[in-house]
Amino acid sequence: MLTFQKNIDWQIDFDNFITKNKNKSFEWGSWDCVMSMCACIKAISGKQLKPKNWIWKSEKEANDCINKYGNKKGLDVAINNAVKKVKGITKIDPNYVQKGDFVVYQEESKLSGIYDGTKVLTPSDNGLVAKYGVNIIACWRINA
Repeated sequence: MLTFQKNIDWQIDFDNFITKNKNKSFEWGSWDCVMSMCACIKAISGKQLKPKNWIWKSEKEANDCINKYGNKKGLDVAINNAVKKVKGITKIDPNYVQKGDFVVYQEESKLSGIYDGTKVLTPSDNGLVAKYGVNIIACWRINA
């Protein structure tokens, strides 16, 4: 079983990841909310959480894959199912979210992002967008 742990300098890795990707435009299957979250997890831990069968090129394919992996219960369940297959990641109460955590939040639909200490960051057509005060419904932390 794959074990996750944050890199020693994970906060620097996190900040470098944000700086490097802040202007990267949304693209299904390579830089959508799930793929960017998984890329950040890899940047701060050196390990890939994204299951190998999470492959898509459109919104429909993404939804189909997430529904299959999450037993049609949503993105939070799909991510939690991926987390259950590894060690070193803990689901936490969203009230205690902190920098480096990855989250699912509710808008018109469930979306994922990374928390930078004050806001959720997620990709858009114009680069990473900051989401303040969103309804975080699930949150996970890589153990230090």
